[in-house]
Amino acid sequence: MSRILFITSKPYYPWEGACHRIRHNLEALVALEHTVDLLTVPVGQTPRVPGVNVFYVPRIPFCSSLPEGPSVRRFILDALMLFKAVYLAGRTPYTLIHGIDDCGVLAWLAGRLTKTPCVFERHTGLSHERVKGPRRLWLGFYRFLERRALKKADAVIGNDTGVIGLLDRLGRRSRACVIPDIPAVTEEVPVPARNLAQARFRTGPGQKLVTCVGSFTRFQGLDLFFNALPRVLAAAPQTRFAVVGGAAAEILRMREALARAGIGESVAFPGRMQPSELAALLAVSDVLVSPRRAGAAAPIKVLDYLHSGTPIVAADTPANRAVLSPDNALITRPTPEALADGILKLCNSPGLGAELGLHGRTTLIQENRTPQAFRTALRRCYAYVLATP
Repeated sequence: MSRILFITSKPYYPWEGACHRIRHNLEALVALEHTVDLLTVPVGQTPRVPGVNVFYVPRIPFCSSLPEGPSVRRFILDALMLFKAVYLAGRTPYTLIHGIDDCGVLAWLAGRLTKTPCVFERHTGLSHERVKGPRRLWLGFYRFLERRALKKADAVIGNDTGVIGLLDRLGRRSRACVIPDIPAVTEEVPVPARNLAQARFRTGPGQKLVTCVGSFTRFQGLDLFFNALPRVLAAAPQTRFAVVGGAAAEILRMREALARAGIGESVAFPGRMQPSELAALLAVSDVLVSPRRAGAAAPIKVLDYLHSGTPIVAADTPANRAVLSPDNALITRPTPEALADGILKLCNSPGLGAELGLHGRTTLIQENRTPQAFRTALRRCYAYVLATP
């Protein structure tokens, strides 16, 4: 039986969409009958997947939270992970080493030192604009190593087609593997969970429940959503809203702002939710809203929206357009007025909403965003690596 060393330094938090990619990889590898050793950091909630053995690097001071991009602290943590990876690969005959983002570089280094094939899975790309001061030196050093790892890795996995262009520029196009993200929760929501969500978020008969998931940043576009609420409530006072995500301090500030606007009683803030709880809320909602402004890849939350079968209103931005279209969502201009009108239209048109919701699940199948498609793509990637001299 083949044995895989899987490396990631990203702390696993179940309320962060990007973290689910880690769990999906582990579940797919186990389903493909690999024995998996996970090397990770002792921060967050490590995903517990049957069949996966977990190894941690030592906990070191000041590394429970790390700044975005290369830094001295991350360099120290990555050095520990490299030593641990080489140690594990030295005593265990791994079939392949698989690393995510900065650990893709570690997977390549450990693979070279132990003569083991490696896969570099790359999701994020740092920009020089967000890294200032002395950290630019670390960024330059990391970029050098990353470029070498991308060129020398036996395969490079990306969650969108951007990886093809990246590898093409490096003269390694044939090693690019595109494996799209899939929804965080792919199981059906149990009836008791649906009933609990109904009781928690619907406070009266005849109400419409509108839900939006995202962090409290301009990047996520929640300001568009909040500014749309007065227009919706003016036309449909019985509408209720649920806003998922955000830290306690952020939620408190927004509660105070909505209270000053006189609409605080209409909005519930459940905070960060476990995936199963979120899936139940999405399933009992009448409308789901994606106001995301920036980015190019489809957010995990939008994939969860599509899987729920609930109609979607989305701002017309590249991130939403990556997977949404007029066939499966109501696309509006990225303004509060247009977003509010879209919400009202779906609230008042159940037939249109049902049609869009039905097309949503079809989209996931057509775009190969199912657990079965994920496993198949990962199996093919590994087969390519192991078949290439």
